Amino acid sequence: MLKHFLSRQFAGFLLVGASAALLHWLARILLSLVMSYPWAVFWAYGVGMASAFVLNSYYVFPASDKPVEKQARDFFIINAAFFPVVWLVSIQLNKVLMRVGVARYSEEIAHALAISLPVLGTFLLYKFIAFRENYHG
Repeated sequence: MLKHFLSRQFAGFLLVGASAALLHWLARILLSLVMSYPWAVFWAYGVGMASAFVLNSYYVFPASDKPVEKQARDFFIINAAFFPVVWLVSIQLNKVLMRVGVARYSEEIAHALAISLPVLGTFLLYKFIAFRENYHG
């Protein structure tokens, strides 16, 4: 299992994931200008998910012969499963930071940390499910 994380593919996944996470994070900041923090996290998750799908399918898992609609379906299911974790951690960690006196940038810090939680799990799920190679549907 460790060999999957010590690979060029995983390094590419981290770069792509960082890019998608940055878009997710920036979208949440912009959305927070017009809606509450919890709703901004919700809608920004969609921005991050869409950008992550495109970037991963093109740069990290281009060898997948699985039909794109099945890749997208499985990718969505995987990310939908992780959404409650990211959403709840974003909200609860923000509350904790506010209580301990980190009022400035508490939302940004909480959201950034929450986005980073699913990294290892999503890599393996994408590799072996969403973008599986040698697909025999």
